[in-house]
Amino acid sequence: MKKNAALEKATMNVDADARFSRITLAEVLRGISVPTFVIDRDHKVIHWNRAMEKLTGMAAGDVVGTTEHWRAFHASERATIADLVIGTLHEHEVAAFFEGTFRKSALNESAFETEDYFPLIGGQGRWLICTAAPILDAEGTVLGAVESVQDITEWKKTEDSLRESEQNYKEMSITDSLTKLFNSRHFFQKMKMEIERSERYRHPLSVMLLDIDDFKKYNDTYGHLEGDNALAVIAEMIRKNLRSTDTGFRFGGEEFTVILPETDIDEALEVAERLRKNIANAWLSPLSKLKTCVTASIGVTRHVSGELPSSVIGRTDRAMYSAKEKGKNRVCCELFEQTGRQMPLFTT
Repeated sequence: MKKNAALEKATMNVDADARFSRITLAEVLRGISVPTFVIDRDHKVIHWNRAMEKLTGMAAGDVVGTTEHWRAFHASERATIADLVIGTLHEHEVAAFFEGTFRKSALNESAFETEDYFPLIGGQGRWLICTAAPILDAEGTVLGAVESVQDITEWKKTEDSLRESEQNYKEMSITDSLTKLFNSRHFFQKMKMEIERSERYRHPLSVMLLDIDDFKKYNDTYGHLEGDNALAVIAEMIRKNLRSTDTGFRFGGEEFTVILPETDIDEALEVAERLRKNIANAWLSPLSKLKTCVTASIGVTRHVSGELPSSVIGRTDRAMYSAKEKGKNRVCCELFEQTGRQMPLFTT
């Protein structure tokens, strides 16, 4: 009798423990703040907690007992990560299904996660990290899967904002604030890069140095503010007259440089002469009802294999000063083979 009573009591305790375990699991899932749902091996939803209801707008009563949990995430039927971790697909097949957003969880070796944007979530869409792990019995048989969802939308916005700020700062650090052309620091970086590329592919590279003639007189006559306005106008003219492959820089003061990749000297001279004419023909209005113009002296050269950037820049500088000495408002060229000799190819 005592043995039967003890057996009956033990059985009751086991049943109570089992019921307690089921109740506890349901209550825990229902109460945790992390959006979570559970599906069985037939892909039917058996738990859909309050946090999941709040995130998706789908009530537990509408989804539990169905296989339509995909409606919370997608406009048409599509497997969730929970569906896939209880399936027979290999890891690389699952990764291909999620198009590169799939990875192993760093916290649970049997869990997997995917990060993606879900336009249906929250009305305006949300960025989510979905983590799913299979639920196994003592023998390792898959009973179902549990999936938790982390909303990372605000983190993504902050990350994008920081990335944009970094990009803006980078652009500001290499841009001249007055003319909006690149500054001299970026010129030397770009020059080194283009020389390396020219050497590697054996493509031509030319360089132009432009100086506004008698700019001190213009500043003294009309003031530095109007001088700054004139520099901004000329910078815009440089920008408009360059090809998409060319890059313009404010070298300093009233000097500008242009790097012309994939450009031999004859073509570079054509670009320089076109720019010289456009500057000379442009009217400036420093004072009301007054129109005036400025001119530019331009030096052009080409890079020769094996030489340093300083050598190219020095030769371009000499060519520009040769244009000054020969009367200004002209283009002069100095080539490596003619070092020490200046040869004006265009004169106006």
